[in-house]
Amino acid sequence: MSLDLELVPFRSDPTSSWNLLSPPHRALGPIEDRTPAGLHPIWQVAVAAEERAAECRLEDIWQDHVGGRLRAWWESVGPDRVLLVSRMNTMNQVGLDAGDTNLVARILSGDQQKCVASDLGLAPSTVSGRFIRALDKLDLARTKVPLALILAAQVWVGVGGIPRARSAVFTSQGNVCIVVSVPRPVTSHMTNLTAAERVIAQWVIEGHARFDIARQRETSINTVSRQFHAINSTLHLTGRYALIRRALELQCFR
Repeated sequence: MSLDLELVPFRSDPTSSWNLLSPPHRALGPIEDRTPAGLHPIWQVAVAAEERAAECRLEDIWQDHVGGRLRAWWESVGPDRVLLVSRMNTMNQVGLDAGDTNLVARILSGDQQKCVASDLGLAPSTVSGRFIRALDKLDLARTKVPLALILAAQVWVGVGGIPRARSAVFTSQGNVCIVVSVPRPVTSHMTNLTAAERVIAQWVIEGHARFDIARQRETSINTVSRQFHAINSTLHLTGRYALIRRALELQCFR
C-alpha cells in the first residue's frame, strides 16, 4: 500500500505541538519528495493500522470527541480515503455539555448560526461565541475541523450514514491513538455542477484553503471564490459544512 499521503495539521501555529513537520504541508496534487522514509513515523503506523481497521459507527466517534475521550490530532488525504488520527485522552477529560454538543453538531451539519440562534432563543453573537469556545475546548479551529469529524457530527444528528467508515486503535510514541477513515467524496454525483465546479467542491469538502486551490489551478483566489459562490448558488447552500451535508445526502461518500 502506498504511503504517499498528505499531512495536514489542524493548527497552523508553527510553535504548536500539533505540527509534526516543519513547515506543515498541504499540497493538493501529488506530494513531492514525500517518500515513506520521509514520512513522520506516526503515519507509517497509522496507515498500517488502517489496513486492519474494522467498520465503525461515526456517531460513536463524535461522542468520544465531544465527551473529551479523544482529541483530534492529524488529518491525511490519501488517494481513496481521508484519515483522521486522534489521541486517546485518559487524563483531565474536558468535554462539552449537552447544549454545546447539540449546538456544535447543528452548525457542523450546515445549519446557519442565525437559524440555530432563533431556535434556541439566543442572539447570533452568543451562538457564534459558544461555537468558537466549544471548538477551542476540543482543540479545533473553525477553519481546520477535520472532514471525518464533521461527517461524524452529521451522522450523529441523523443526516445520513457512511457504511464504509472504519477505525483501528494503535500506539505510537507512547500515545494510544485511533485512526478513523472515510471514503473520499465522489463529487461527480453533484450533476448540477460543471466539471470545474465539481473539482472545486471536492477540494473545499476536503478542507483545502482557497489560496491552495488557486495555486494548484494556477488561477486567482477571486476566481476560486466566484466558483465557490456559484456552487453555493446552484445547490442553494451556504459554506463548507452545508456542502459536506449535501454531499452526504447525495451519497458521495460510498
